[in-house]
Amino acid sequence: MRINNKKINEFASKIIDNRFAIGFLKILINISGKKGGGKGAAVAGTKTEIKKMLVIKLEGLGDCVYLLEAIHRIKGKYGGLIIDILTTKQNPIFSVIGEGCGEFNVVSFNPLSLLEYFRVIRLINKGGYDVIFDMTGMPVNIPLMLYFAKPYKVGFDSTRLRSVLYDRLAELSGEIHIFDNYLNLFTPFFDIAADKVFTLRPAGLGNDAASPLLEPAKEGEKFLSAGKRDKKAVRGGHAKCINLVLSSNSGGLMHRKLPLANSLKLINLLESEFDGYEVNLLGGSGDYEYLESVCENLKKTGSGRKERRVAVRKTKDIKEAFLLLRKGFFNICIDSGLMHISSLVNPNTYCLFGYSNPLNSLPFNNIGYFRSNPDCSPCSFYKIGSCIYNLKCMEDIDIDAVVNDIKTKMLFA
Repeated sequence: MRINNKKINEFASKIIDNRFAIGFLKILINISGKKGGGKGAAVAGTKTEIKKMLVIKLEGLGDCVYLLEAIHRIKGKYGGLIIDILTTKQNPIFSVIGEGCGEFNVVSFNPLSLLEYFRVIRLINKGGYDVIFDMTGMPVNIPLMLYFAKPYKVGFDSTRLRSVLYDRLAELSGEIHIFDNYLNLFTPFFDIAADKVFTLRPAGLGNDAASPLLEPAKEGEKFLSAGKRDKKAVRGGHAKCINLVLSSNSGGLMHRKLPLANSLKLINLLESEFDGYEVNLLGGSGDYEYLESVCENLKKTGSGRKERRVAVRKTKDIKEAFLLLRKGFFNICIDSGLMHISSLVNPNTYCLFGYSNPLNSLPFNNIGYFRSNPDCSPCSFYKIGSCIYNLKCMEDIDIDAVVNDIKTKMLFA
C-alpha cells in the first residue's frame, strides 16, 4: 500500500498543532507507560554502555556526507559498536562511501509504503538496539513510527510531536554547521572530535584511473565541436578538466540553479583564463535539460573559438560523479549534494551560495566561496522562498569576482 508523505504530514501537522490533540497524545503515552521526557529527560546510561545503535537518515546527499564523518569518528573510537543505518534505495551515499569499510550496515526502507512502517517497527524491536538516532527531516511519519519502538530515542526538536515522543532532543539550527548539528545529538553518548577536517576516506570507488569518464571526451560525446584534442588527460594527478555544478533540482527547488546568463559568463571566463581545460557540466537527471540548454546557448555566443570544450557529463550513478569530481583540476559548485561530495574527494572545491547559508553548509574542504547575500536569504532551512518571477539570490552572484578569486588561489597560491 502506497502513501503520500506530503499529504500525511500536512494532515498530521494540523492535528499536532491542536493543543487538545497533543494533550490527548500525551495521556495515551502516559497510559502506555512510554517515556516522553523531552528536553528535561536525563540521558540514559553512560557513553560506554551503548553496544548497538540505529541511525535513521532518509534524505540529503550532502547532509549524509557529514553524518558519515561523525559515524566514522565514532567507529574509530568505539570499535566494538554495531551501527545500522536505515535509509532508502534512492539515497546511494551510504553504500558508495561505506562499501567494504565494515563500519556500519545499511537497511533499506521505502517511506512511501505503509506496510514498510510495520516491517521496520518489527525490525527495530527485534534488533536489540540500545539507542535510535533519528536524523531525518520528515516531520511526522518517522516519529509516529518510532512511538511504537522500544529503544531509547534521540532526535531533533523540530515539531511538537517530537517533544512528546522522544526521550532526548537537540535543537536543530540553521546558524551552525550541519556537522555540529549531528554532534549535538551524538556527543552526550560518545566522545567525538569537533574539528572540521575530513577523516573519512571513501571506499568502494574501484580503480578510478581506468574509468572512461576520466579520459578526454570522444567524438559525439555532447561536445560543441569536434576539433583536435589534447591527449594528456591528467596533469599533476588531476584530469585536465574543470567540473561545474550549476543546477541541483533535488526536490524540484527552482532556486537551486545558476541563471543562464551567469552560467554562460562563468564558462566563457573559465575558457579564457584556463585555456586547454575541458569544462564538464555535472548534475542529476533532472538537471540535464538545463545543462544542455547552457551548451546550446554557448554555440550562439560566437566566442571566436574553433572548439568549445564543454560537455554535459551524464553519469549513470553517484559513483561516476565521485570519480569525475575527484579528478577535476578544480570544481565550482552551487550549494548541493554534489558540492559536499566534491569537498570530500577534492580539496579544490569552490562554492557558490545564494539561497543558503554558508554557516550551515560550507564544506570542510574548499578553496573559497562567494555568497550573494540578498535580504531574503537564507530560504532553504525548513522553508522555501517565494521566488516566482526571478532568482535574485543566484542572479546576484558576481561571476567576475568568483573567477578572479579562483585565479588567485589556483594559479598563484
